Amino acid sequence: MKKKLLRFLEKFFLIAGLLVLGFYGSAKLYSYFYQKYTSYTFSAQLSRKTPSIKGFIKDLFGIAQMREKPLPSGSSHSGIDEKDRLRRMIYAPEIVPDGGKNWDKSRLNKYKKSSVPPPGSVLGRLEIPSVSLSVMLLQGTDDWTLNRAVGHIEGTSLPGQPGNLGISGHRDGFFRCLKDIKQNSTIVLTTLNGRFFYRVNSMDIVKPKDIEVLSATKNPTLTLVTCYPFHYLGNAPKRYIVSADMIKAESPSELSAEYGGAR
Repeated sequence: MKKKLLRFLEKFFLIAGLLVLGFYGSAKLYSYFYQKYTSYTFSAQLSRKTPSIKGFIKDLFGIAQMREKPLPSGSSHSGIDEKDRLRRMIYAPEIVPDGGKNWDKSRLNKYKKSSVPPPGSVLGRLEIPSVSLSVMLLQGTDDWTLNRAVGHIEGTSLPGQPGNLGISGHRDGFFRCLKDIKQNSTIVLTTLNGRFFYRVNSMDIVKPKDIEVLSATKNPTLTLVTCYPFHYLGNAPKRYIVSADMIKAESPSELSAEYGGAR
């Protein structure tokens, strides 16, 4: 009787273990392909080319990019206006003329509220060369978003705008590499609105309730947030904070020239 029970338990735990590994592996595989495809479509739009499955396969396997026909001005796909299509796929925040100084206050507030991108929108690509990180940045910090990418923290500045831009990521996902980041490391954020370079000025460990790290700043800054300790099992009790200052910004035209597109 004991032998039968032991055999049953062995089979049970073996099957359970295989199911867990299968689920974990499929989730990681999905996240990998989501990142690859989103990065590919983002790069294609930077160069004003039409994303395609064939082009993605070539990009995925490192094959020289096929010659894709540039998107003509005002073209549409499936009856959707081109500008609206691009806004849905990749969000590029508009710049308010003169920072809104000559705007009516109520009108400026309405504009800022209406300009917030919808949850899950792709805002750009975040790269930290020193820790070999390249990950897409989406809007929001819900589970759906953070299981696929890193997310813009709502209520903080958007890419290309003055102030403190907050980005969150899982420590057991894309932001585990932050444990190896050093002071003065370069962080690059590429959007359709330009490319922005930041230099790390500090790393800190805080409690979850210490939200002062996301306070507004006068100059353009970037704050990366993840859970800490990095190898903690379960809900981590603290947060690891990386703060950086913007040191350079490239215009959309400069970025487009690099990607070979005419904007």
